[in-house]
Amino acid sequence: MHRSYYYGLLFLATLSFGLFLLNITNTPSASAHVKYTVVPKNLRGTYHHYFKKSHKWSRVKFTKYTYKIGKSHKLSGKKILNGSYPQLSISKFNSYYVTELGESDAYQAFYKGVTVTKKGKKMHALKELVSYPGLKHDYTRIWYPSKIK
Repeated sequence: MHRSYYYGLLFLATLSFGLFLLNITNTPSASAHVKYTVVPKNLRGTYHHYFKKSHKWSRVKFTKYTYKIGKSHKLSGKKILNGSYPQLSISKFNSYYVTELGESDAYQAFYKGVTVTKKGKKMHALKELVSYPGLKHDYTRIWYPSKIK
């Protein structure tokens, strides 16, 4: 009887220790590090596009954490939207980066960095894919780093 009591006690101790180790490894860890949405380096800069129909210039500006087009509000990768998501979300789709408003389905635009030759000079520019429901054919628009017609 002594021996079976000893083995039962040893079994319970081993089981308790195993559950204790299992509990330690599965505890969630909290991180004080905040993750920001960072704009890819090949998109950063200020770019201009001339619209022939309206005879007006438009500007798009990317910094490390922000995106702003025209006179619209600046979207930030640091500020939180409704306490859940950053205002700015950037994801990759094929070769384009998609700028979105806070992880919603409301995309802003599709951009990718390209090298173009304009007036004999090579320069870094943005290529925007323009596509939305109701548009028969997608088209692209080039944004230049300075006001070039």
